[in-house]
Amino acid sequence: MPVERLTPEKRRELTRSHLLAAAAEVFAKRGFHGATLDQIADAAGFSKGAVYSNFASKDELFLALNQRQGEEMVDAYAEATADAEDQTPAERIAAMADVYMRLQADLTQTWALATEFDLYALRNPEVHEGLRAANRAVHEHVVDLVRGHFANAGIDPPLPVEDVATLYIAIFSGLWHLRALDPDSVPDELAAAAVELVGRAADAFGTPARRKRRAASAG
Repeated sequence: MPVERLTPEKRRELTRSHLLAAAAEVFAKRGFHGATLDQIADAAGFSKGAVYSNFASKDELFLALNQRQGEEMVDAYAEATADAEDQTPAERIAAMADVYMRLQADLTQTWALATEFDLYALRNPEVHEGLRAANRAVHEHVVDLVRGHFANAGIDPPLPVEDVATLYIAIFSGLWHLRALDPDSVPDELAAAAVELVGRAADAFGTPARRKRRAASAG
């Protein structure tokens, strides 16, 4: 088979991906403040110039990493429950719990790094705005999945889909915090069970979309 030629866009995409992977390792090892762009470039096998051609600063690199990891986590949960209609509640909880444990293998270290950057961002307005933008992008990713769920179920949710997405994120963030500080306080399946509970409650309190549209047209 002929070897696919790398276009400039594809080459740039691969370089960026390698840099993000290297950044994840270096940040986890040294913390946000301790890590340097030289170390990240070296870990990725590139020059420092390659870093600057993709990211304007260490802040921007960390924000890109934060957003990518968040979206990958959301996608992993979505994939685990892609066949939700064919799964029992217990099976969905088990599938999500498996993802939770796989992604949280280095929970304490990851949480400490995220908290370190959060505090740094709160003291630096420009960085804070970048963090908010990255978090909003992840939130929109969750909103899309929540909206798709209700559309497929034929239900108008009891709350705006943006609020339901916020509840899901808050559950994971809060339990992540608690488990990082005291692993024994959060059972392995609690996050998955909480998501299942919120989802079932939203479905139960929602309004069947067809019935609601018929009532509106009749009025």
